[in-house]
Amino acid sequence: MDEKKTSKRDEAICPGKRDKLSLQAIQSQIEQTRGPEYWRSLEELAGSPEFQEMMYREFPRGASEWVDEVSRRGFLKLMGASLALAGMTSCTKMPLEPIVPYVKQPEQVVPGRPMFYATAFTLSGYASPVLVESHLGRPTKIEGNPEHPVSQGGTDVFAQASLLDLYDPDRSQTVTYLGDVRSNSAFLEAIRGLLNVQKGLQGAGIRILT
Repeated sequence: MDEKKTSKRDEAICPGKRDKLSLQAIQSQIEQTRGPEYWRSLEELAGSPEFQEMMYREFPRGASEWVDEVSRRGFLKLMGASLALAGMTSCTKMPLEPIVPYVKQPEQVVPGRPMFYATAFTLSGYASPVLVESHLGRPTKIEGNPEHPVSQGGTDVFAQASLLDLYDPDRSQTVTYLGDVRSNSAFLEAIRGLLNVQKGLQGAGIRILT
């Protein structure tokens, strides 16, 4: 039963296998050819009607051709509709955001002029001196500190990519304690008691993890 199913499946894949190939006919066909010719199987070389039928089912004629005629007017209609729909996406009304100036502007802060801070970037327990460019209090670029003998103005990919951690959307947006959201006043009240205990040690037991 299984052999019959297998033979039927082989015939469906390649109908040319149903009939035995004539080696003499194939040999005579090879002798008539002029120039190099290539084939993938004896069935293709024989060119039997069954093989041609299988090839037509697998690769129908005109499958790679665009037979639908599009007139100039139809093309312009389609392009006009595409441009109109694309323009509708830019008609979204954005919410109003008020711009509030400084009540007392810091002396060193000038809009459009960056500020640079010398700091260090730690990786695997080693610190690398860097120079952070900041615009209006927001770090925007990290470069090596050219005045430090270790980095001499050079950085690596890890120092450059560390800037993205500051703008990671998964960072905590509020003060939390054991998974619960707390207010800033609750945080200050809790840390004030701990700082009072450490006054006698002059901060020797304080560790800040950021």
